[in-house]
Amino acid sequence: VRLREVFKCPFHLGSGQTEFTPMACAYFDGSPTEHGAGNYWGVPNISTDQALIDDQGNEVAQGEIGEICWRGPQVMTGYLKNPEANAEARQFGWHHSGDLGLIDSKGQSLFVDRKKDTIKTGGENVSSMQVEQALLSHPAVIQAAAFGVPHPRWSEAVVACVVLSSDEDISEESFIAHCKQSLAGFETPKRVMVVVNLPMTGTSKVRKVELREQYDKLFA
Repeated sequence: VRLREVFKCPFHLGSGQTEFTPMACAYFDGSPTEHGAGNYWGVPNISTDQALIDDQGNEVAQGEIGEICWRGPQVMTGYLKNPEANAEARQFGWHHSGDLGLIDSKGQSLFVDRKKDTIKTGGENVSSMQVEQALLSHPAVIQAAAFGVPHPRWSEAVVACVVLSSDEDISEESFIAHCKQSLAGFETPKRVMVVVNLPMTGTSKVRKVELREQYDKLFA
C-alpha cells in the first residue's frame, strides 16, 4: 500500500525459486481475492503447470492446504551430486517447492507457510506465520519467530521468541493473552521468550533450526 502511494503505480508480485527460474506464478495488483491482502502468489504463468498436493501425491480440493508443486521447462535439472534431495524434490512427477498454500475461490494461490515450519500440535497443523503475525501486532514486538518443540502431551508445542523495541519489562503472560485475541487455543504459543536478537541467515531469514535446537528440552 505504501509503495503505491509513493510511486503512484501498481505493483505486481512474481514468485519462484532458484530451482524454478525466473518465476512460476504472479499476482497482478488489484486481482480479486477471497482473503483480502494476504501473501498471494497469484496464478501460474503460461509455461507453468501448478498443483497443490498432499503427502500421498493427491491434488487437494479448492480451499484446502497442500504443498505448492510445479512443472515446466524452467525447472532445474537437479541438485549437484545430491540424489536424495533430487528424489525428494521430484516426487510424483512434480517439483516440490517446500511451501504450503491453497487456491482460493477466485483461483488465486495463497502462500500459507514453509512446510518444514508448520507446527503439528495435538493433531492440528499450525502456521508459524500466523502466530508470528499475531505477536507482531503487539506494539512492543519488532521481530517474532514461532516454531515447534517436543512436548510430552501434544507431540509438539507452539512456542515463540520475540525481540522488543525497548527494554520495557513485559510479562510472558501478556504476550500469550494478546495472541489469544486472534488465535485459536491450539494456535496460541505455550511459551514466549524475549531475546535480544534472532539467529539469521545471510539472506535475512530466521534460522529456526537453531531455535528448535536451543529450546528442544523446554518441556522435557
